[in-house]
Amino acid sequence: MKMNWLYSMRLAFVLLVLVSLWFAAGMAVSEQESSRQVFKLLNDLPMSQWLQPLTTAPIVAVWLIGLVALMVMLGVNTALCSWRDLWPTWRRKRWHSPRIMMLPIHVLTLLVFLFHGIDLVFIHGHDSAVLHQGQRFSSGNYQIQLTNVDYQDDVSLIKEDETGKSPAGRITRRSVEQFDPRKNSAHFIVDDGHKKVSGDAGFMRQFRVDDLYLTVTDFSIPYQKDNLGVQVKVVAVHNPLVNYFFACYGLLLLSLFIQGFIFWRRSYKKGTR
Repeated sequence: MKMNWLYSMRLAFVLLVLVSLWFAAGMAVSEQESSRQVFKLLNDLPMSQWLQPLTTAPIVAVWLIGLVALMVMLGVNTALCSWRDLWPTWRRKRWHSPRIMMLPIHVLTLLVFLFHGIDLVFIHGHDSAVLHQGQRFSSGNYQIQLTNVDYQDDVSLIKEDETGKSPAGRITRRSVEQFDPRKNSAHFIVDDGHKKVSGDAGFMRQFRVDDLYLTVTDFSIPYQKDNLGVQVKVVAVHNPLVNYFFACYGLLLLSLFIQGFIFWRRSYKKGTR
């Protein structure tokens, strides 16, 4: 029987390997200062405004186009595999088939792709600000005020010099001894005009108010501004799809667990015969 390569598992495996390698290549590209700045700029802009920055960074443009092409091919492969190969298993009610949970896994994966695409094209956007205690900024209908910074690590390591660099370096490269995310946070008050909500946000720890998510991305002390205390860089993201993301990822993990259990049980029975 001739295999249709477009929805074959071989193609899916190749595409997954290529996507992993492509992401690794993107990390290498982002290590260059010029490319890193372009990536940051793209992250701050809606997709409709990406063309101009990409014309000045051909390497980033080629990487991004390649990534989109690989993801589209993977999505097409997943959709065709679901329709041509896995849907008949459910339609014929073959509940004892070892591949019975593969259809939900594929469908949930496609939904994750779809939500990411919708978010990127129609929703994605955020506001960022650098604040000292008492300062505020606006994001959509929200007024966000930084009321307190609780920084318990060594502040001398985050003091910037005249070039903007500090002894601890970039926050993503600091050791736990230099920066422990569990111990450092910022307290905010969010006002949407109807109610005020307060809470803490930290590095990779969000503070949520309705569809607003606040995350602290850096702590620092600007050059010759020690008297102002620790400065916080905060990102405000609006994403009404986030609950759907969590639901899809949760169901996807559950489906993977069930499928793994099915394979383990069948292997165990075969081994005991």
